This record gives sequence, structure tokens and C-alpha cells, in this order.
Amino acid sequence: MADQPATPRRRGAARTDQLLQVTLDLAAEVGYAGLNIEAVARRAGVGKHTIYRRWPSKAALLLDALTRVWTTDLDYHDTGDVRADLREQFLRSAPALSSPPIGPVYRGLIAEAQSDPALRATLHERFLLTVEKRTLDRITRAQHAGELVADVDLEFAAEVLCGTLYYRQLLSTRPIDENAVDDLLDMFMAAYRTR
Repeated sequence: MADQPATPRRRGAARTDQLLQVTLDLAAEVGYAGLNIEAVARRAGVGKHTIYRRWPSKAALLLDALTRVWTTDLDYHDTGDVRADLREQFLRSAPALSSPPIGPVYRGLIAEAQSDPALRATLHERFLLTVEKRTLDRITRAQHAGELVADVDLEFAAEVLCGTLYYRQLLSTRPIDENAVDDLLDMFMAAYRTR
């Protein structure tokens, strides 16, 4: 009898993965405004109560779906060359921010968060801080390895690095291309590279 709970847990985790994937797929098709819990439930072949038991709102469901993709697909590589690693990550992130499934869902959540302080706080805590922390972790490792100047707090630098890309993607018509990434990293390295 002790082994029986394992199967429902696996089924529950598999069901959660399926619901998150269906949410992303549907959001890519209909956009944030066109998405609703009932449509996700129909596509997944479950009752809407199954979704509401796990997520209280469309925004919460989308945020979990987005976090799942972001945390699995966009991790930093660490080759020992901080500039090359930042460049590779930013050039890999740029298309993800502008195309499905992340781009449209993220833009929809950002728009919704402007009139929903709780969603804004959650989006910041679960998504933006994760991105900034990963960048900070990578540049801090470079600092400890002697690539970047010691005894400097790099937290604001990580925010500026990430914020520049998000600003361009969400508010500007300028592209996040190789030139933009190289210019940003040239400024960062000029300020923080070990002399």
C-alpha cells in the first residue's frame, strides 16, 4: 500500500506539465486577451475545476507556463569567458522574447500587470528577479574568477544588462541584434573588466 501514492503524484506532475504546455500553445494561437481557462480546459480535455484547483486566474496559469519555459530553455552557459557567455545568452534570449510562446504571453502579462499590483509584484518576483539573479550569478562568478573588478557590487549592473534588452523588446522599435548586444557588452566590459 505504501507504493500507491507515487502513481497519482506522477500523474499529477504529468497533468500539470500538460496543462502548462496547452496554455502556452493556446496563448501563442489566440494571444493573451483571447485566452481563457475554459478554452485551456477544453483543449486539455479536463474540467475547468481541475485548472482552478491549481491556478486562481489566467494570469497565474500563464505565469507558471512562462516560468516553466524560461527556466528550462534559457539558462546561462559558463565557458569561462563572461563576455562570450553574456553575448550568447542575450542573442538566444532576444528571439524568445519576441516570438511564441514567451513573447506574446509575456507582453500580455506585462500589460495586465500595469493595472494589477499583485500580478505586477508576482511577475517581478517570479520572472524578472529570476532573470536578473541568473545574470548576477554569472557575472559574480566572473568577478570571483578575476575577469571583472573585485570589490564592486554587480547587482545594479545585472539589472541594467537585463533591463536594456527588456526595454528594447517591450517599448522600443529598435531590434535586439548583434550590434545592440555587442554595444551593451562593450559598455559593461569597459566599466567592469579587470584592468
